[in-house]
Amino acid sequence: MADTASAAGGRATQAQEGLTTSVGPSVEPQASAPGAPAVDPAAEGDGQQGFETSASEGGPVDENLDVASWDSQSDGGDSAYEELIFAGHWENGRRYHSYQSGQYLFPDDEQEQDRLDVKYAAIHLTFGNKLNFAPLQDPQHALDVGTGTGIWAIDFAEENPGCTVSAVDLSPIQPTWVPPNVKFEIDDCEQDWTWPENHFDYVHIRTMAAAIRNWNRLFQQAFRHTKPGGYIELQEMDYMGVIQSTSRNPGTSFIRWCEEQGKAAAKVGINLRSIPSVMVENLRQAGFVDIQLHEFRCPIGPWAAEKKMRDAGILQLSAVLDGLEGLTLKLSKFYEGWTKEELDVLLAKLRTELRSRDCHAYWPVIAVYGKKPE
Repeated sequence: MADTASAAGGRATQAQEGLTTSVGPSVEPQASAPGAPAVDPAAEGDGQQGFETSASEGGPVDENLDVASWDSQSDGGDSAYEELIFAGHWENGRRYHSYQSGQYLFPDDEQEQDRLDVKYAAIHLTFGNKLNFAPLQDPQHALDVGTGTGIWAIDFAEENPGCTVSAVDLSPIQPTWVPPNVKFEIDDCEQDWTWPENHFDYVHIRTMAAAIRNWNRLFQQAFRHTKPGGYIELQEMDYMGVIQSTSRNPGTSFIRWCEEQGKAAAKVGINLRSIPSVMVENLRQAGFVDIQLHEFRCPIGPWAAEKKMRDAGILQLSAVLDGLEGLTLKLSKFYEGWTKEELDVLLAKLRTELRSRDCHAYWPVIAVYGKKPE
């Protein structure tokens, strides 16, 4: 979910004001490798500044919730299925999405929604308060894939009042009262998109590494449904954190947790790494041109020298600590050779490390956009 769950185009019955649902067949997961750990021995200074480079052009689905058959249920069934979607399901005291159950690994309850909004604020500061880097000119139709709580879609709609913003997610956790040019929908972007081809001026995808199993297919669909001259933009976080060379605390438990999360996610077909060169090449293979890449560091904790980045680090630290349980619960069953007691100790050490000003940890963050040829 935009950190929330994977999402994309479709139409169906109105479930609440500004929100629709749709159904369709699920996609077979495709496994990918988690990648190697990233420790940054060469980083200089405090690492609080974003830096930019350019790239030249050219789980198992819940068997009790058979979403593929929802549209063929008996009379009166629609409201029952909508109620099921909105209710979600509970595991270990946390609520998860019901539609395409198991597709997204993390909770969608109020605690997680607060975390997502805090994380959004941290990234927004890291990006210099920019909503997008693609050079948009009077966009008319935009798509936000994996909208989560809908905060980016709402901000973008307010900044572009002439643009109709379609925002989609697996979880119905978006607000009801929104700008008139925003429409929220429940859907899965790894199913076939049903919007017209050559429709969107801008497709926005943010922090979806924990949700997407087939990036190439996602980019191909985005290319098909983007107008000639329109843009796609990814704003992604690499969940293999980095300990900067200025750190007096080695962050051993943090790095270990990142490694174990990556290996566990790979077992359910998720790659938590967002490698800039890979994303650029995937966009190029889908047909996009004029690809530009911007790379940033989002601190975790209040260690950065610049106030703006120190504020971002405080927010990101809150997001990590508040979300640690929810981010780990679902994947913990795939931790090989770990007992619950050992995992609890690891998480306790991780919390202590990240709270220390001597631990200069950060998430690599990228914004990469490309254009569909005219």
